[in-house]
Order: sequence, then structure tokens, then C-alpha cells
Amino acid sequence: MAYISVLALFLTVTNLIPVSAVGFLPIVFCAWRFFGRSYPSFMGPLTALTLFILASTLLYNPHSLTEFEFYRRDGNFFIAYAPIFAGCVYVHRWDMNKLLRAFFVFAVLINIPPYMLYLAQNGLLSIFKHPDDSFGSFFIARNAAGGFLAMLFCLGVACYLQKRSRIMLALIALNGLMLFSTYSRGSLLGAFAVLPYLYFGRKRLILASLMSCLVVASLAMAMYHTRPFVDYMGYTFSIQNADAKVANLDIRYEWLWPRALAYFRQSPIVGMGFGSFDDTIRNVTSYFGLLAVPSDVVIEHSDSHAHNSYLNFLAETGVVGLTLVLSFYWKLVKWSQNGAARSALVEHGQNFAAYRFVELSAVCLLVMAATEHRLVAPSNVLVLSLVISLLLASRPVRVMKPVRDPRVLHPQAPPYRERAQPYPAATGRSVPGS
Repeated sequence: MAYISVLALFLTVTNLIPVSAVGFLPIVFCAWRFFGRSYPSFMGPLTALTLFILASTLLYNPHSLTEFEFYRRDGNFFIAYAPIFAGCVYVHRWDMNKLLRAFFVFAVLINIPPYMLYLAQNGLLSIFKHPDDSFGSFFIARNAAGGFLAMLFCLGVACYLQKRSRIMLALIALNGLMLFSTYSRGSLLGAFAVLPYLYFGRKRLILASLMSCLVVASLAMAMYHTRPFVDYMGYTFSIQNADAKVANLDIRYEWLWPRALAYFRQSPIVGMGFGSFDDTIRNVTSYFGLLAVPSDVVIEHSDSHAHNSYLNFLAETGVVGLTLVLSFYWKLVKWSQNGAARSALVEHGQNFAAYRFVELSAVCLLVMAATEHRLVAPSNVLVLSLVISLLLASRPVRVMKPVRDPRVLHPQAPPYRERAQPYPAATGRSVPGS
């Protein structure tokens, strides 16, 4: 089963054919192995979030669970996070440091031919004049390519921290150029945010401040651009600016973020229903301003989302959903920090690169999530999920014990090292013959 996860990891370099989603298959074959085991603390909020999203989907539109398009678009949360559960049902004894280093080298090298072709046709700086002519790697969307390359950048940094070499630095720099050429500004922001996080010591206070600021800033931006006389439940926004990058910002500021805030205000506790953001909701029944039940709904499975994971979770799953998401990442980072420290101090560096990658990529994802719906995008999350899966299934590497040669006799201690006999206690009497 471990080979399935490794195959899925190496196939995350593209979403032209969604074969990297096979990382969930160990659950199908070995589901009974979930029982009778202990799990890290982050599995609690992840399991609760999965059950909550499943219940929300069943209440909102249960038929969507049987549709393929749901898992490709509205429900790609299940595809992105299922491999983590798969890591609970198989075991392996591989060297994760070597495995991830090999994957990083493979992912960079396989992108060199299309990147060289891109440079020959467009040049390095053409994206500033023609934003649409950006590097897409083996992905359909530029944000998907940027997100993957940002996660790959975190992996390169983790491998370099585990074993420093000039070749690794060169590959990281080349990966950075590829990321730059995608012109995915959110991905660049997430990758660069990792560097000050490392520089200032990866403290929990920094992470808590970062998460709080991202959520507060997202809500503040949505409130600031909300217009009081616009019906965000039914109003259709039209893009006016011909510049694609500026138009993407306009549709976020003026339509998507205020719409997500409108959803959240109607049902702040549990949201309007998982997968509801892109649907046409004609009627909403509100209960005390805390719970809203939509009706007369036209279901659509599309790529339309809030372009902000925090606002999207608030709109569809409310405070409960967002709290579980943040709790999962909070505990995941702590688990990876402890794992990296234990690896460095006790386990001779075993799995160090994997633990450090989980930590850095989680921070990168949290930053990118403020600009796109990155926390559920398979092109972004699958690399992280599959590495967590392999870490959960990892067992200590067997070390051969030295064999003693029976022909070698252990010399006995010399006579002068033998334990001396204690002197007799003094009695004050003369010894005969003295």
C-alpha cells in the first residue's frame, strides 16, 4: 500500500490527468486497520471536520456525493485530505529523507523542458507586459501551477536544511524562477513568507499571530468592499477591466468576498451548507439570525468560490468549520515541530526533511489561503497530505547490530584491578607474631 502513496506523490507534478488522487486507495483495501491504534493530536480536528462536512453535505444536497463533478470542484476537500487517513492503514520502513530528496529532484528536472520552451517563446519578464503568458507547467490553471511550485519550494528548503549542498541550492533557485514565471502572486507570497518564519525561529506566537491576522484581514477586506444596496445572493457581477490580473482582483473585492460575508452573516454558526457558494439560492429561512436553511436551490458544480479559504469556509461551514480547520493546522505544525526536534536529537536525523516540510508547507498554505481557496486545492494540498500519510505509516529503519566474533576472547581484568579485600577492623589488641 505504501507504493500507492509514493506513486501518487510523484504524480502530483500534474493535474492534466488526475491520477495523483489514488492516494486514498489504501483506505478501500485496509479500512479495518483504523481500529486499535493511537494517532497524533491533529487527527482529532481533521476527523471532526470531515464528519462535519459530510453531515453538512447530506443536509444541503446529499445527491452531490454520488456525482463525479462534485469531487472535482465543490468537494475536492475529500480528495485533498483523504490520503492522510490512508496513512493510518499501512506501514513502511523507508528513509523519508532520501525519498523526498528524490521527489524534489524529479519534480524540478521534469519541469525543465517545458520551462525552457516557455522562456524561448516568451522570455523571463514578459509576464509584466502580458500577464496571460505565464508559465503553467503541467497544470491547467496558473494558480494551480504556482501553488504546486510553492509547495515544492518548501520541500527544497526542508531538504537543504537536512543536508546542505550547492546542487540543492541550484535546484531551489531554478524552482524559484519557475514559481516566479507562473505570476501567481498568492503563491509567491506564501513561499516568501516561509523565509521570515524560519529566520525568526518558528515560534508558536508567530504562527498564532499570522493565523489571526489572516482571518481578521480577510473579514475586514470583505466588510470594507460590501455595498449596502447590493443583493449578493442574486446579483451577478460582470468584469469590466480588460487586464486579467486586475480583473481577478476586482471580482474578489467587489463580488466574491462580499458574497461570502453575506452567506456568513445569514448562518454564522454552521454556514449555508458545504458546496453552496456557487449555487443559486432563491429562498433562505433564518432562525434567530444564527441558522439559515436554504431552499429552492439550483445546484452548480463549478470553479466559482470565494478565492479566500477563510471566507469560503465561513460561508459554507460557519465558525464551526473554520475553527476545526485552524485547529487542524495549529496542531499539525506543533506535531511536525516536535517530530523534527526528536529526529535531530534522538533519531539521528531520520525523517527530518519530511517533518520540516510539513511545518513549512503548512505555513505556506495558510498564507496562500488568503488569496485563493488553497486549503482544499488538490494541486496544493496533495503533496502535503501524501507526505503526512507516509510519516504516519513510517516505522524506524532497521539498523543491523554488530556481530561479535566468538573467537575473540575478552581478557580478564588484571590482578591489580581486582577488588581489594577490606582491612580488618582495628581492635587495639596486638597481633600474634608481631
